[in-house]
Amino acid sequence: MAFFGFSVFLFPFLFVPALAQPTSCARGVSPADVSTAFSNAGLVPGVIPVFNPSGILDVVFTIPTTQQALNATPGANLTVQQTVNEPQLFLTSDNTNAPDTEYVVALFDPDAPTPQNASLAQFRHLLGGGYRWNVTGSNPGILANMTPALTDFFPPGPPPRSDPHRYMVLLYVQSQDFESKAASVVNASTPRTNFNITAFSDVLSLGSPFAGTFFFTGPKLTGSTSASGSTTTGTPAPSGAVSNHGPLTVSAALLIILLAYFSI
Repeated sequence: MAFFGFSVFLFPFLFVPALAQPTSCARGVSPADVSTAFSNAGLVPGVIPVFNPSGILDVVFTIPTTQQALNATPGANLTVQQTVNEPQLFLTSDNTNAPDTEYVVALFDPDAPTPQNASLAQFRHLLGGGYRWNVTGSNPGILANMTPALTDFFPPGPPPRSDPHRYMVLLYVQSQDFESKAASVVNASTPRTNFNITAFSDVLSLGSPFAGTFFFTGPKLTGSTSASGSTTTGTPAPSGAVSNHGPLTVSAALLIILLAYFSI
């Protein structure tokens, strides 16, 4: 993907803090909003052919230095340090079948090693099935999995001087034969590079994603230090809007950052 094409999608999110205090789903983001954000970022049809989610997926990282929760809302800017720990996943959906369903989770990078040269894409950061939606208990909404992952979590790490990468997190309804077939498609010996989520979902009859989100991470992003809660053991509020900030004034310092991007 050419740099200028990528920068068009990056700019709407570049100056938005990674996390404002999340608002409720009713006042904030809808599945249609997330679908639009995917299209605006070139993820549809550039990475997956269609995306019509039936729910909202919250991806909550733990800030290592503070142990606070950081909700990676669609298009958020996160630092490499903020994405070191494996995130917790929370689902919000009006689908009456959702609590009785098992899900597959995929977190991957379609911009490896750089957005301009994605020869290693897609890079698989996490892949696993058997996730259940917990609608009761101390963490309602959390997606919990007690089965081994097909690919264990590996934190984002774009190379030095790379432009920010898009990281996609997709949730699929697990097919009946997923457990018996998945390990023959992806296992611990399968290279993480050159993964193809569309081919994977086709082979295992997963259909289109049930929910999903994405965030940006790059060596030059400053991210955010705000959090959705005091610790990661609490339940985060559902996502706020894709961008609920008013017009932003670009300071001289931010202009310098922009110039740095173009000078790479």
